[in-house]
Order: sequence, then C-alpha cells, then structure tokens
Amino acid sequence: MSNLFTNRLVAEKEYKNRWETFSFSDNSYEIKYQEHNNKGLAVKPNDLCWFIRNVANKISLTSGTWGTQQSFANRLITTTQSEHIFSSSFWKKYSTNRCLIPVTSYFEWQMQRNGEKHKFKIEFIDKDSFFGGIWGTNSNGSTWVTIVTQVANEKTAEIHNSGDNKHRQPIVIRRENQDAWLDPKINSEPQVKKLLTQFQPDEIITEDLDYEQTLFD
Repeated sequence: MSNLFTNRLVAEKEYKNRWETFSFSDNSYEIKYQEHNNKGLAVKPNDLCWFIRNVANKISLTSGTWGTQQSFANRLITTTQSEHIFSSSFWKKYSTNRCLIPVTSYFEWQMQRNGEKHKFKIEFIDKDSFFGGIWGTNSNGSTWVTIVTQVANEKTAEIHNSGDNKHRQPIVIRRENQDAWLDPKINSEPQVKKLLTQFQPDEIITEDLDYEQTLFD
C-alpha cells in the first residue's frame, strides 16, 4: 500500500461502549480528536497515529509512529505481509502484538499506460473499519505500528499495479473477529489465519484524484 492513510478518531465513550475493559489515559488524544474527528487524521510514515491494543487483558487506545526502522532493512518498514507473521523469525516475535487501527481511507498510486501515475483514494463504506496491525517498542520506549497486508482483490489490484510490492492491500479486521485479533492468547497460525478475511470491491469507494475530464466523458 502507499504511504498515506486516514486515521479515524473516535470519541472515547464509543470505545468504552464497545469494550468493557477499555482504559485510556492520554490527554493529548482529546485535542487531536477535537481537531480532526470530522475528516480524520492524515498519516504518513513516521507520523503519529492511534490504535487499539490488548495489554494484560485491558483494551486501550495507544499512540505510536507508523513504521519501524530495523537493521536488516534499508528503509522504514510500514507494512507486515500477513504471510510472514509466522514464517519470519522477526515478525513471529510480534505475533501476539496485534492491534486495530481505526481507518476511513487509504491512498494508492496507479501506473497509467502513458507512464504517468494517478493517485487513488480508497474509502471504506463501513465507517467503523479497522486495519489489522502489528505493534512493537523501540529501545527508547517509544511505540511503532505497521499495517498488515494481503493479496489484493481484483479492484484494488487494478489500482495498485506497479512497484516492488504491487497487487497488495491492507487487511481490514471484521467486527466478529476483532476481539480475537486483539487477544494474545489466540496465537497459533491456523487461528490467526482464520481472522484474515479480504475486503471486497463492493465494500469500498474508489476515486481517481488525478483524473482529468475530457469532452468525450
């Protein structure tokens, strides 16, 4: 996926209604919520974003930077391929650190036949959508988060049609799987794989932000 998504900011009371064990202590969130709750928070790599995680059986809203810098990679890692959560020695260490990232939309580039790139907005019809994510901590105690991805459906594959990591899309965790996704006790590969469903073309609205109308349209 590309390097931009819209983090949905939700009133604290909504999370308390959703999860009985929800706890929250970061006063800075209220400021961000008041500022961005209508349009959402645009997040780029290394920006701060907000996500839901389960620590010691407590569901909490946490902030962290999007992406992690690791010695084995020559650039910031912002995504985790779902196929590698258990097959990679690195990602397996974080397989219980699963989280939910509230989202309204993300952006992708499509290569045109003339060699130009068009920026597409991919917006979720369900306004209560969550990306599946993985989180970890840096040596200084700060928190990072990545977005879990999978093979794209036919519609998003047509859009994400170039680059080293083409034909991929983020994973949206369905409501019926969200509690299990957050639960670190559920951590066998078959159990986790059952939670990874693929969102379909009829669940999104796509918009070509660089489209230019002609007399023939």
